[in-house]
Amino acid sequence: MYYFYLDNLQIPIPPKTLDISYNNKNETVDLLQTGEVTIPKPLGLTEYSFEILLPNSKYPFNQSMLEKGKKAEYYAKKIHSMKLAGNPVKFTVVRMKPTGEMLSMITERVTIENMATKEDHDYGFDMYFTITLKQWRDYGTKKLVIEENKDGTANASVKTERPTDKIPTKEVKSPNGFNKTTLQRVVKQQFGDTNNLFKIAALNKIGVPCYLGATQAISMYEEGKGTDAWMNLILKK
Repeated sequence: MYYFYLDNLQIPIPPKTLDISYNNKNETVDLLQTGEVTIPKPLGLTEYSFEILLPNSKYPFNQSMLEKGKKAEYYAKKIHSMKLAGNPVKFTVVRMKPTGEMLSMITERVTIENMATKEDHDYGFDMYFTITLKQWRDYGTKKLVIEENKDGTANASVKTERPTDKIPTKEVKSPNGFNKTTLQRVVKQQFGDTNNLFKIAALNKIGVPCYLGATQAISMYEEGKGTDAWMNLILKK
């Protein structure tokens, strides 16, 4: 089974196909004595494209864990808002066995490039939504800081701003009683987002991150020495 996410928005019905394009940036030049030669260059930005069904009807194959009752317009507006915000979003695709064993995972920061909606009499009440994403690479300038010493000499240092990660509790328990929760909610509370949802699910051998049992203990990272083991878990691709 597959799970698709754009940031914290779970795609309710995963697409049938996912097209991945690895763009070529090689250059070809014509030399006098040799003829055409290729100059290898690093790969260009990867593109992802797919078509999804946004339901206005109830389907048993709707995988949404928290927003199963939402209609097509809700999802379309959410994705449009991401596009209008002009910021990169987290794109996650997970392939898992029903037992919870993870087979593969794509986790990439992307920009939303193109979107289109398609409605047709044959679709009934539902809507189809096509989307193209492009890989995002961080870039920025470094700040050179020059500090003058008392003896008149100067020291220069380079400062680069880096985002910090939220350190989760090693083990948490789901609440008991009638207030059911999901692994998705627990992970978001601990990490600030759900980017590591399926890694945590695989760590705890949870097949489908749906409702948790009362007082069920959930490990947030592997056994090891403090944050090193946690970083190995969440940074591992």
